[in-house]
Amino acid sequence: MKCNWSFDLNLYQVRELAEKDSENGVFRTLRSDVTRFLTTILIGTTVVNIGATALVTEAATTLFGEAGVSAATGVMTVAILLLTEITPKSIAVHNATEVARFVVRPVAWLSLVLYPVGRVVTYLSMGMLKLLGLKGKSEPYVTEDELKLMLRGAELSGAIEEEEQDMIENVLEIKDTHVREVMTPLVDVVAIDTSATLVDFHTLWVTHQYSRVPVFEQRVDNIVGIAYAMDLLDYAQKGELLESTTVGDMAHKPAYFVPNSMSVWNLLREFRIRKVHMAVVLNEYGGTVGIVTLEDVVEEIVGEIFDENDSNEEIQKKTGYIVMRAEGVFDVDANTSIDQLSEDLNVKMPEYQCLCLFPPGFSSPTTIG
Repeated sequence: MKCNWSFDLNLYQVRELAEKDSENGVFRTLRSDVTRFLTTILIGTTVVNIGATALVTEAATTLFGEAGVSAATGVMTVAILLLTEITPKSIAVHNATEVARFVVRPVAWLSLVLYPVGRVVTYLSMGMLKLLGLKGKSEPYVTEDELKLMLRGAELSGAIEEEEQDMIENVLEIKDTHVREVMTPLVDVVAIDTSATLVDFHTLWVTHQYSRVPVFEQRVDNIVGIAYAMDLLDYAQKGELLESTTVGDMAHKPAYFVPNSMSVWNLLREFRIRKVHMAVVLNEYGGTVGIVTLEDVVEEIVGEIFDENDSNEEIQKKTGYIVMRAEGVFDVDANTSIDQLSEDLNVKMPEYQCLCLFPPGFSSPTTIG
């Protein structure tokens, strides 16, 4: 059993046990030098297996002559598989922490006795790797792909809900998602001119219920600031004339600009640092192509968010971008992202940004109407 517990107890479990251990505890030693423990286990297992096989073979040949070699081979094969492989591994897989606590001290003592031999074996193995032109690589214990597989397994086993799996996977993926994939295109942006009065701003707010509105000067792609609906209350309470005050007089906070190639993860970090909820998105030429909000980022993790102010048209736009007309025939919003379409229809799509960029005459296993 000692030969298996260390392989089933992952490094994070070792770290947890070490943190709970005393200052000079054996798990702290294990965490600092895992190779030493593994070498001890492998040497001990090899010596025991070889020694036991030699003794049984000697006894069998004494009793049965040359036929004893075959008998000893069969008996030891079954014994080694059952006693040192299958049974110990099965126990260790299901009770790794308990088994580790039970055997770690004997293994630690044995490692002191076998330390010189272990060091020699370690140096020899490192030398062989160098001769073969191989180098030890420091890689993550669990890669992102392996973590996703673990999440899917946990969801299938019922350990976590499907929504929880999706949220965790979305968190892992936002660092590879660009701002251009989640932004609101400029053509769909609701903005207001600096020359508009606060009455106009109030009318716009009543219509759309947006708490923040981009402010542009002369052209909608020339965004110069952000107007906050809450500021209307301040002007009203002060008795200011809403008809004679312009949005430009009120929008004192400058806009925050980000490139469309920025990752959503970095954008979220910048939002937190700068304490802003909206950014203006620029392309590689410095032209304005849209806006992105904190809500857009959060929706990448938890899915679409609606509130009591969202109109049926807005909800339909967010949820009804794919409508099935017949078997294998769909109506799809041209601005639908390819990633979203591939995920919802479970088909492999070419790597374009949105459906509207498909080349003429494109066909796929799924017909897009």
